[in-house]
Amino acid sequence: MPGPTTFKNVEHDVDLNAAPPLDLGPGICADDEQSRSHEWLLTNGRGGYACGSIAGVLDRRYHAVLAAAVNPPDTRTVVMAKFDERLVEFDDGEDVTLTTDSWGEDGLTGFGHRHLIRFRMLDGVIDATWLIGRTRITRRMVMPHGHDAIIAEYRIDATDRPVKLAVKMIGGNRSADFLATGATWKPSLTSTADDALIMALPETVHGGMETDLSIRVKGGMLTPRDNWYRDYFLRTEETRGYDDKDDHLNFAEATATLEEGDVLRIEVAAGVSAGQDWRTLDPFAAEQDRQAGLMANSGLTGEPPLVRELVRASDQFVVSRPIPDSGGQTGASIIAGYPWFADWGRDTMIALPGICLATNRLDEAKQILTTFAGFIDQGMLPNRFPGKGEPPEYNTVDASLLFIEAIGRTWRSTRDQSFLRSILPAIDEILTAYRDGTRHGIRADPADGLVTQGEKNLQLTWMDARIGKTVVTPRRGKAVEINALWHSAWRWRAEFAAALGEDDGDPIRNADRIRTSFAAFNDGKHPYLADVIDGEHGVDYSLRPNQLFATGCAHPPVEGELAASTLATCETFLLDPVGLRTLPADDGRYQGHYEGSQAKRDAAYHMGTSWPWLLGPYLRSHLHIRRDPAAVRLILGNFIGEITRRGLGSISEVHDGDDPHTPGGCIAQAWSVGEVLAMWIEASGKAPWRPHG
Repeated sequence: MPGPTTFKNVEHDVDLNAAPPLDLGPGICADDEQSRSHEWLLTNGRGGYACGSIAGVLDRRYHAVLAAAVNPPDTRTVVMAKFDERLVEFDDGEDVTLTTDSWGEDGLTGFGHRHLIRFRMLDGVIDATWLIGRTRITRRMVMPHGHDAIIAEYRIDATDRPVKLAVKMIGGNRSADFLATGATWKPSLTSTADDALIMALPETVHGGMETDLSIRVKGGMLTPRDNWYRDYFLRTEETRGYDDKDDHLNFAEATATLEEGDVLRIEVAAGVSAGQDWRTLDPFAAEQDRQAGLMANSGLTGEPPLVRELVRASDQFVVSRPIPDSGGQTGASIIAGYPWFADWGRDTMIALPGICLATNRLDEAKQILTTFAGFIDQGMLPNRFPGKGEPPEYNTVDASLLFIEAIGRTWRSTRDQSFLRSILPAIDEILTAYRDGTRHGIRADPADGLVTQGEKNLQLTWMDARIGKTVVTPRRGKAVEINALWHSAWRWRAEFAAALGEDDGDPIRNADRIRTSFAAFNDGKHPYLADVIDGEHGVDYSLRPNQLFATGCAHPPVEGELAASTLATCETFLLDPVGLRTLPADDGRYQGHYEGSQAKRDAAYHMGTSWPWLLGPYLRSHLHIRRDPAAVRLILGNFIGEITRRGLGSISEVHDGDDPHTPGGCIAQAWSVGEVLAMWIEASGKAPWRPHG
């Protein structure tokens, strides 16, 4: 047994009423490094987004002021990468740039961020304020909900002279996953005017789909351009081991001469949204009103600022998804993470209680579950949707069981018998398929009723990293969290049967048998549970956080002293201030940093990397075993600072296992946000789905 890992005490004094600083000053905004490492995100409910660094430097292939969901919600095209702003002949006849670029060995140019004195996120609107001499300019940006569009508004707050502002619209038409190096295509203008351009963008070899693009201005003039800028240097792509040079096209330039109080508005829209004109509307007020409505509906306006920010963050992940063979109808889903994930079955089910139930979006929770029920095949939920109209992938063992767990919590929150009856066939299909056997060796062992799974070179659990054909964490056999969820699924089925007046005898007997067989996960010598039994190498007692599902799912199969020692062991060796490590630091396989090439990152992904979402099963175990909600809230208080470290207002996908637990992966991850928010509600005693009293 390795020795405990030291880290800062997570149960320290925390001011839970402290507001996360999402209003940043020049100490961060004007700093060359800080302004690049802090990133912002806007979304539109279709899967489209806008995302960038405070400095405006393009550091990722995913940075864009408009990444349109041309085939929603999982096929995104970078239409507009950035706005390139400058004040014309402002300083002794010289231009002053407000943007910053990076060109590799030449380093940063423009240094517009050094004029930034404020950057703020508030209710779905992003504000950036520059100060140049006595001239103060604020740019506001918003994504109209349901539209692939970005609205930018420049206001002269104060000035001692007329200001000529020029804004270039720099972009392209490529998949968000690929770069446009060497592109030479030009758009086809279909309509031109001083204040509006409509153009057709061709399908490109870089994954961009043929689409319409509109650019409209209010308070200025618009001039079409068609010149390419080559070799933007994407530093983050370099550090992640990917191609790091990108090209973008200058579509147009807006110009205006402005005095104090004057405004220049720029609208960029793609696809079906290209026909929408917002110039007589106020999309900023519309979005802020929508956000206020979501907050009021949540019933959480009286909660601390962290909770209110997470309610806003949770909204970014909820999207519509077309339902196949439905005549154009859409359902709802949850994007796993921005800026590159689509909606994944496993992630959606883990995130759903926090994203939807905690925020009182009960109808959307039912829609999401109904949508995924329509994709069940051979008892399996899709692991992910590849996008571009490709069929879903069925290579996960846990998603279907997590689906039943999410249904149970939704049922307890709504008591909607009509919904329960409608989705019961999907539940029974899963239970039957897992009992009798389905893809990839997934079946219940007739000898003990436990679920076994796995095929060579295939990863089915959430620890799914693979390098080439090598599975980094092979867990073939009877995995602990899968069987905890298998036990819980049958308990849920018994609860559903009782609620609908059905015989619950068979589900109870199945659950009781699994619970009895669960004794095989502990040999009486270890104070915790085996990770896998009956596997390729027999029993694996690697200390993993997966076992916390056995003490923290809705119907835990492990109780009493073993549950308490399991919790204490995981807490001692795996817990850090913002998540749980996937291995203890003294394990010889432990990797404390999630960085480098794809292969290096995959090697560390589940070998020490810390995951915020794992606080869900840990804190549920904590509440169930120790019944100390105040301690749970103190642990969650660590996220007051965390949501300003990288992705502003949200929680990253992962962190380094080693101190200072640097964030990594996606800048905004649904199950990270969802589990932190859900656990706050559970610890506050306000969760109607909360098991165990």
